[in-house]
Amino acid sequence: MAPAGEPAGGALAGAAEAELVEQARALSPDAWAEIYRRHVQQVYAYIYYRLGDPHTAEDLASDVFVKAIAGIKGYSYRGTPLLAWLYRIAHNVTADHRKMAARHAQHQIGDAAYVEERRDALHERDEREAMLDAIRRLTEDQQQVVILRFYQGMNHADVSRVIGKPEGAVKALQTRALRSLRRLLTEGQYRESA
Repeated sequence: MAPAGEPAGGALAGAAEAELVEQARALSPDAWAEIYRRHVQQVYAYIYYRLGDPHTAEDLASDVFVKAIAGIKGYSYRGTPLLAWLYRIAHNVTADHRKMAARHAQHQIGDAAYVEERRDALHERDEREAMLDAIRRLTEDQQQVVILRFYQGMNHADVSRVIGKPEGAVKALQTRALRSLRRLLTEGQYRESA
């Protein structure tokens, strides 16, 4: 079985995907249904790992496919999996959501007591939630690398194509991200035991 994000069957799969993209460009409902079926779980998981909210991840995953339909005329298949393009859209949708949420939070949060209360709530989460929280504290590029490598199972070459950075940069981002995660999780455990 091919790793996530890697086409099974090489050139044959690439030709099939190129044909699917052409049908999608013609706005074929069957082609879009197939693209959705193939990729919705991966797009949802990517967004969920970045935000940690299943309902928001569902909404934003839908937005990704709406934006993909709107932008498909400008997309041309060049051998890179369509999923890489969908991940880029998901990255942009997630970044836009975060910016809007931050602006909304600035208007909603008026006192330091609420911020302190939220901080305390983060410390009460289980191990999984602590990891997701730590991931969300990484830089945007580090988040992408961690999610694509460890949650989506992509290799360095695939991650490189998705985020548009050289493999060496992906490896360096991964190293820094893992170091930061270790520090963030250790600090979190220290605070909990204090």
